[in-house]
Amino acid sequence: MSLGWYMQRLRAMSVSEIGRRVAERLGRRSEMASLRRISRSPWDGTFTDVPKLPWRDRVPPELRKQLTADAEKLIRGEWELFGWKTVEVGAPPCWHRDATLGVVIDPDIPARKLDHRHLEHDADARAIWEINRWSEMTRMAMHSALNGDVHAIRVSQLWLEDWCDRNPPGLGINWTSPLEAGLRLMNFCWFDALVRGCNDPELARRQDELTARIVPTHAWWIWHHRSFGSSANNHLIGELSALVLAIARWPSLSRMIRPVQHVVNLLEHEILQQFATDGGNKEQALHYHLFAWEMCWHAGMAAGGFKPEVQRRLTLAAQYFVDVIESPECWDFGDSDDAQVLPLPLKRTNAAAEFRGWLLNRADGAVLRFWLGEPPKGVKAAMRSKWLTHEQSGQAIWRDARWTVRADASPLGLGSMAAHGHLDALHVSLWFEQHALIIDPGTGAYYSNPALRARLASWNAHNGPVPVIGRSSPRRMGAFLWAQHHDRPGLEISDDLCIMNFSADGCRIKRAVHVMQDYVEICDDVGLEKAHVVTWQLAPGWRVEQERKNGFVCHHADSIPVHATLNGDAIEQWEIMEREASPHFRELVTSPAVRITFRGTLTTIWRKSG
Repeated sequence: MSLGWYMQRLRAMSVSEIGRRVAERLGRRSEMASLRRISRSPWDGTFTDVPKLPWRDRVPPELRKQLTADAEKLIRGEWELFGWKTVEVGAPPCWHRDATLGVVIDPDIPARKLDHRHLEHDADARAIWEINRWSEMTRMAMHSALNGDVHAIRVSQLWLEDWCDRNPPGLGINWTSPLEAGLRLMNFCWFDALVRGCNDPELARRQDELTARIVPTHAWWIWHHRSFGSSANNHLIGELSALVLAIARWPSLSRMIRPVQHVVNLLEHEILQQFATDGGNKEQALHYHLFAWEMCWHAGMAAGGFKPEVQRRLTLAAQYFVDVIESPECWDFGDSDDAQVLPLPLKRTNAAAEFRGWLLNRADGAVLRFWLGEPPKGVKAAMRSKWLTHEQSGQAIWRDARWTVRADASPLGLGSMAAHGHLDALHVSLWFEQHALIIDPGTGAYYSNPALRARLASWNAHNGPVPVIGRSSPRRMGAFLWAQHHDRPGLEISDDLCIMNFSADGCRIKRAVHVMQDYVEICDDVGLEKAHVVTWQLAPGWRVEQERKNGFVCHHADSIPVHATLNGDAIEQWEIMEREASPHFRELVTSPAVRITFRGTLTTIWRKSG
């Protein structure tokens, strides 16, 4: 890392955090001895019925069929990373390989000496971690338990034994992140419950051995390496949630860690810290909102519920997700790495829509209802043809029979690092008849392509007005480090008008969004002093044609054409171009965009053809 990164990273920390990090670094010298001692100590594997599994006679028929198809592919070593990219991982998988690039990271390097941010040949740690979260083993165990095919569990147990052999605690890429260990532990809790539910003595015997190898070392390591200070974002929620679930299942862990209620108290504090009072997650990344929420929900189920204030906050967070997400063509804002906690949806590619359906008690959430039971009470669909706002989180949403509009007046992100935020203030996303039309361009990758990541998170990648000369701040200092926050945008609703305003580099700009049944009108006011650009990027599947001097038409194979008209006193030029977009993590496509240069005011009116 550069000297500038280290200096900025230090600025993001308090004095006490710096001291704790120094102590943690020194403590790692004796860590291997502690891990060896734990792995050799007697293990009381007495378990409870956490998590509670549903009755098999209530299985949705489509779930049985999907699990069978998924298990057949997984056993062959044909996995689908990030919900879209099919790769051959091997059987058992090569646990240290970036399967998207074919790069293998040396498994014998001590984790404390391995910089997962900079791996050889542009490998991305996130791609390696994806196959080490064990959700595929959980998926195969679900198939075995519900379809009576114990072969899939036997294979999964063999693979987990292979994982333990090839990933000794403290060595290699898979011991560099306590969140990754937490996700493994959460999946193993479910895997263990599913195996025990098969009532097979031989499976249970092998499971006893696996539990003794996996659970104590993982729980100890997560607890001693849990995130803190400026790094305490969704990672800490995941780590604490995993410990709550594990201690609730194996009560003997409380002697090594803490009583489960102590960990629950820590998690409740983080829930109130990281979810705003309007329900929005302060990281300002919609994918991570659901990711963090789901981890909290599993922990709450294991703990028998949270205190009322925390339960209310999670219900508000569920309502926020229902309000802000649009399915099936989601296009999240902020960072998204397409992570899943547990493989519970019918199809991973449709997870957001299934969670929305479950939260609203609809038929498309039936599979999640089977696994998770009833959703939080009181979550409901929003009124149509009216602006719905979450003011603290800076989001305004409009839905009617034709249009969905999401207007972003959000702060940059959580804490001093704002790790998962993007420079998307004043960005507007549009859906026309449930088809994504104007999009947020996505995330791209984390470590393997930092230039792409920086571009997709930048001001210029979003459609809020930006000076032609660009903006000097905030500056990205690393994959998850911003040098400072921008000013908080303003958000006001007046009748049917959503008004956002924002100040940066001495300029004040205003964007007003007006929605009627037949059109969406977006008016930008930037003043006459500096030329600004607005870039409307369309979703893949649309094509753009210039129709007349002041307008263009957007065509889609499955939609009525949409016309856009440009009005303004000082439009200097506009052009049609191609721009990068990332529908999923590590997926890159191009889609058409229209870039307009103007001074003063620009009004863009979107309406259906005819």
